[in-house]
Amino acid sequence: MSIFSRIFKVGQATLNKLIDGLEDPEKMLEQAVRDKARQIREAKKAIQECIATERQTRAQMEKEKTEKFSWEQKAEAALKAGQEELAVKALSRATEHEQKAKLLESNWQQQKSSVDSLKKDIMKLEDELAEFKRNKDFIVAQSKAGDVKKQIYEAKAKISSKDTSDDLMARLKAKAERTTHEADAAEELAETLDGGDSLEKEFKDIGAAGVDVDVQNKLNAMKAKLGNA
Repeated sequence: MSIFSRIFKVGQATLNKLIDGLEDPEKMLEQAVRDKARQIREAKKAIQECIATERQTRAQMEKEKTEKFSWEQKAEAALKAGQEELAVKALSRATEHEQKAKLLESNWQQQKSSVDSLKKDIMKLEDELAEFKRNKDFIVAQSKAGDVKKQIYEAKAKISSKDTSDDLMARLKAKAERTTHEADAAEELAETLDGGDSLEKEFKDIGAAGVDVDVQNKLNAMKAKLGNA
């Protein structure tokens, strides 16, 4: 049984497994179609020879029938001419042709029946080939669709998964953020620790800020109250 015949005799589940096992489903199916077409061409050639033989037999049969009729006409003419002996000879010859015609007719009927049956077989084979071609296109399309679907999911898997480049990008981003924070911390520390006397800095801050008059009056009043207490 050819690979093509196997494919169209299995179920859908088995079909998928069988396709997976083929090296190149499209090429193998194309070859199966070519093999089937070649078988049909060879069968047609054989049938043509059978048809030629059948027609040859029919032609010989018709010729014998014509000869039979011709000798019967001659026998009748001989009788009309009063030559009975000649008429008998003519009828004998007509009988010979009649017997040959009957034998040829029997052969011809058998040959014609065989040719008609072979013609039906060829038509059936051609219908099967047409169906094979349709199924071949479906199987190839199904196989290609499966390959495309597999490629899509593989691409999606690569996109969704974290690879080395993703990890490197994340580390560089984290490092950049920390460097920024370290710079801010250094700036803050430089402003706080400028290398001078901290006490003098405090007095400078007080002088720079100045004392509000209203606040100073309230402070004096509070001191006086506490002193009288």
